[in-house]
Amino acid sequence: MGTLATHIDLMDLSQFVRGEEPQLFAALRADDPVHWNDEPGDGPGFWSLTRYADVKAAADDAARFSSADGTQIVSRRVEGKLNSLHNMDDPEHSKLRRISAPELRPAKARGWQSVIDEVVGELLDDAQAAGSFNLVDLVAARLPMLIAAQVLGVPREDAPKMVDWANRMQSADPDHAVDEAAMQAARDEALAYFQGLVERRRAEPTGDLTTVLATSLKDGRPLTADELSAYFILLVAAGNETVRHLVSGGIVALDSDPTNWTRLQQDPTLINSTAEEMFRFITPVSCMRRTATEDMTLHGTDIAQGDKVVLWFSSANRDEQVFDDPDSFRIDRNPTDHLAFGWGVHFCLGAHLARAEVRTLLGELVRRGIRLEVTGEPTRLRHNLFRGWIDVPVTVSQIPT
Repeated sequence: MGTLATHIDLMDLSQFVRGEEPQLFAALRADDPVHWNDEPGDGPGFWSLTRYADVKAAADDAARFSSADGTQIVSRRVEGKLNSLHNMDDPEHSKLRRISAPELRPAKARGWQSVIDEVVGELLDDAQAAGSFNLVDLVAARLPMLIAAQVLGVPREDAPKMVDWANRMQSADPDHAVDEAAMQAARDEALAYFQGLVERRRAEPTGDLTTVLATSLKDGRPLTADELSAYFILLVAAGNETVRHLVSGGIVALDSDPTNWTRLQQDPTLINSTAEEMFRFITPVSCMRRTATEDMTLHGTDIAQGDKVVLWFSSANRDEQVFDDPDSFRIDRNPTDHLAFGWGVHFCLGAHLARAEVRTLLGELVRRGIRLEVTGEPTRLRHNLFRGWIDVPVTVSQIPT
């Protein structure tokens, strides 16, 4: 077993800020595919799975790899003490998931296309008016939240609140102390707002997702206040992170070769494969943790019942055994077998909506004949759960011919 791989510490977040994790994961895939990692403080430590086949198999085996004890490496939950779909196993997980799943399937996502078109158009109008700006703040963070607001039935004037709540509920550095009081204040504001919205929708139902949650039954009864609260926190927080970081990092990757923009303009059929390559290449949710429910052995390594096991989707999506030249960004790759949305029973509920948002953004940029040109060094988020960016300086310019 290689000495480099065995000494890799995936809790050293400086490596992620510097963008070094692809090389770290390549070493682990080659030499230490079931890698033990200590945790700082009193954390018990965790195993890391980095090969595509292992990550996919574990994600597909909820019986042996449970989500009930939490899905973050460190024992934190964005929803606080509430228990959301992320941190739940069947049968409770499937009971709650099937309530919203029909509202987020492809046919429903297509039904929201006019809303997506409107939001993308507004954001690019703002971008062209600004000229130069931080892509994260002006476009990437607002895109998913403005759309999620309309899907949930949040009035347009209240949509900016969702961006604020999402920002404040997400913990910053997982290796630093968290301001739990500030995060709880954001949760309380969001929950008070949605409790009021639920009451209005129960009195006067409409066609939005809040109405579905407010009027659906679980085990023959309406959802409890805690069940509704956890659902809304998940939709606000998770719905924000995936597209936000995907757009931020995806534009950085796309603009690294300006000929990509020209190829897209000349052949718009590449927009779908470009979006999929963004999801593979960026993998905005880098990992999810599970807990072993029994003793097992994988690649000659013993994993004990109760051990944390982290599934590194970002590593799986760069596996040389699955993807040719995986560290290259290719807009014609069309990697539909990537794991950016997870796999198995916890496959991302919002995947179809996220895809529609990204494809629409790319399509409208090409239609307007403009690119988002990266003009300075992007700043990565100091995190290992999210592969994200906090500052991407860009300027709107014409697509080169």
